[in-house]
Amino acid sequence: MDQHAPFLEPGQIGSLQLRNRLVRAPTSETMAEEKGGVNDSLKRFYGDLGRGGAGLIITGHIFVEPRGQYSPSQMGIYQDNLVPGLKELVDIVHDAGGTIFAELSHAGSQSVMPNVTPVAPSIIPNAMFARTPIELSEVDIGEIIAAFGAAAGRAKQAGFDGIHLHGGNGYLLSEFASPYANRRDDAWGGDAERRGRFFVEVYQSVRDTVDDDFPISARVGIADSVEGGLPIAEGVALVGRLRERGLDAVETTLGVMSSYLQNIRPYVAVTPGRALATGLYPRLFEPAGPEAYYRPYAHAVKQSVDIPVILIGGMRTTPTMAEVISSGDADFIAMARPFIREPDIAKQIVAGRRGMVDCVSCNICLNHDGKDPLQCWRKKWRSLAHHAYCRFWRDR
Repeated sequence: MDQHAPFLEPGQIGSLQLRNRLVRAPTSETMAEEKGGVNDSLKRFYGDLGRGGAGLIITGHIFVEPRGQYSPSQMGIYQDNLVPGLKELVDIVHDAGGTIFAELSHAGSQSVMPNVTPVAPSIIPNAMFARTPIELSEVDIGEIIAAFGAAAGRAKQAGFDGIHLHGGNGYLLSEFASPYANRRDDAWGGDAERRGRFFVEVYQSVRDTVDDDFPISARVGIADSVEGGLPIAEGVALVGRLRERGLDAVETTLGVMSSYLQNIRPYVAVTPGRALATGLYPRLFEPAGPEAYYRPYAHAVKQSVDIPVILIGGMRTTPTMAEVISSGDADFIAMARPFIREPDIAKQIVAGRRGMVDCVSCNICLNHDGKDPLQCWRKKWRSLAHHAYCRFWRDR
């Protein structure tokens, strides 16, 4: 084993041993059927990732009930007839040698579906899209908690190796935890413990549905970016409560936010030289975006909670990956956009590739979320031309 590549060592999440510590982080695919079913495009997409060498693949967010759908062509797991397609997807990944978790999600007030009335803990306009939700009743809350549990049962039936709960980036779990989005004064809000209760109850519903040794990880918003939002100390304490109940790993991220650019930051590690080499001429005189921008959140968790940490957020060079793990700030390195550009980037790193990944974090892929199938639009000039058409004509 390369002593300078701790990210290639085996890693452990609960009862599951992973062949390396490189994780394909969840990101929307915009490839599913109208009602969330798996199709051939998704099978090909995840087959490529299965062959790509990552220790763990986490799916894009899969909605657990119709009210929780974020955008069109998103995968769903809200009813039993979706299980066979998901099983086919999982089997393809397993046959390719991969390990895959299902990310279970509810968009809350962040849903952009025109036929969905957004729901939230309180009637507060969404911080990003300004859509005003309706407030969830006690009955509604119980139904959503049960929906997460039922979805977990379907994920296990489909053969997924574990479950990942989406509790960050402004989605419903992070909205309940946030004093900005949750203004309730009942059993589900009013102080940090009651605001965190929904996340804990969702986790418990999932845990009660699957075996005690079935791996469950979670993306947790450690802090909000909006004024009056969740402070880091409360986010870390929430991770501690989940760990006490058996959570096997945490992916640290942002909670409620006012812009996707706060979470998916552009031009990470793009120096003037790299801008010149990749044709990003407007970036020639701009500083490079920082790598590992959620490292302070990971460090804060590691200081207080004994739990494996998955670090997401601008990991672009192998020296940074190695240093983060060697320092003890994180146990796993997660990347999303680099796997869009290079589905086999982990396999390349295992084979000895070092230095920079190809992704320049231009975020063109983000601009097409909910409209076009996920891809790197910078690989071919035809794709860039189509992107220009979409931006200046189709989507205006």
